[in-house]
Amino acid sequence: MAKGYKKKKGCWCPSDFDNSTAMSDSTSVDINEDFIFDTPLDELVDNLYAKRSVRRENALVELVDSFESDDLLSFVENQYITISYLFINSIKKGMTKETNLACRAIGLLSFTVGGGTGSHEIMNEALPQLCKILSGSDQSKIPAVVKCIGLLAFLGADDLDETEVALEAIWKIIQPKSGNNVTTVKYEPPVVVAAITAWTFLLTTISTWRINQENWTKYISDLSNLLEADDRTVRMAAGEAIALFFELKLFDVKPAEEDAKYFQRLTYMNNMKAKVTAQIDALSCEASHKGANKKNLSAQRELFGNIWDYVMNGGDIEETVKMSSRGTILCVSSWAELIQLNFIKHFLRKGFHQHAQYNPLMREIFTFDEDEIEYLPNRVKKIHRSKSKRRHYMQIKKERDIAEARKQSFFNELIY
Repeated sequence: MAKGYKKKKGCWCPSDFDNSTAMSDSTSVDINEDFIFDTPLDELVDNLYAKRSVRRENALVELVDSFESDDLLSFVENQYITISYLFINSIKKGMTKETNLACRAIGLLSFTVGGGTGSHEIMNEALPQLCKILSGSDQSKIPAVVKCIGLLAFLGADDLDETEVALEAIWKIIQPKSGNNVTTVKYEPPVVVAAITAWTFLLTTISTWRINQENWTKYISDLSNLLEADDRTVRMAAGEAIALFFELKLFDVKPAEEDAKYFQRLTYMNNMKAKVTAQIDALSCEASHKGANKKNLSAQRELFGNIWDYVMNGGDIEETVKMSSRGTILCVSSWAELIQLNFIKHFLRKGFHQHAQYNPLMREIFTFDEDEIEYLPNRVKKIHRSKSKRRHYMQIKKERDIAEARKQSFFNELIY
């Protein structure tokens, strides 16, 4: 029974909810006067039990808006499993609109819960149903599903094995299997872009675990081929994945015994690195031919120009985002952080600044200017202070060091 309302005769509660049979059209009920609600959110949650899809869709729209606009941790912390079951049911039985809304809703729920055990439980319950949709033929659902998988695994995966399950599920959309008895699916560019983006976002987490670079060799050739795709958005998504590969040193070959296998792998990786570097160079200065499609050309040049500078010259990745009128600044200083920032901003949409203010999880993922800690809510301050000792405020520190050096130089000149 969802928190906040009282159950009367004939009403649903979680004990009635069986994943295998619950919520079929023959057993579902619509909201009626038997319910007494304590809050509007309770009523929205209960509308997810409704038989009519339009009622469930309307409830999902309002719930997504609430997750984006408000801090709902106190509402969901004791009933997130029940709510996640209802979202999963909409993913399972809904048409495209309902499924896509439910994918966003369960992602926002996991982000609100804040990672850890809660997000792990949500991921374990949702992942099987999400993967079933990826094996279907309805491409209109896939972008929302792969983004949902990426976020749920980013927040909920406990180890590399769980992360790899999600990575492999998404990769099947990027590079569908082919064979004598398999019909290769041709996915539209927006579907491929969504899959690459989610896959790359999830890949940023592997730097926290010990990885075997040999396991990632198979992806390099496929990503290189995607750099030659007709659609520029596909090239750009593949380019960000390649940049992350360089940052994670997945092109490097670890020293080993000088046997034939080692030299073969070393030669292959050096050849692929040379090929990919040449592709990056070409895409960073692609000419604008008369009559040719120029859509996203400038964005492509800029992105691959930055990647080229990073790969060849070790160029810094620095970006700051002003988070409030009081001056709170979010800082990123690596490709992994930039990819995380872009993905989470896109997923949270208008809720990004809201979560930055109230959700401690944001302080675990990103670096904020610690001078502004006094403006943060109390429940955020404790986590922020403990995390800040281990985080490096690269951009802010650099600016302060420069200012301090200039000030010291000025005083030295006055003295001498």
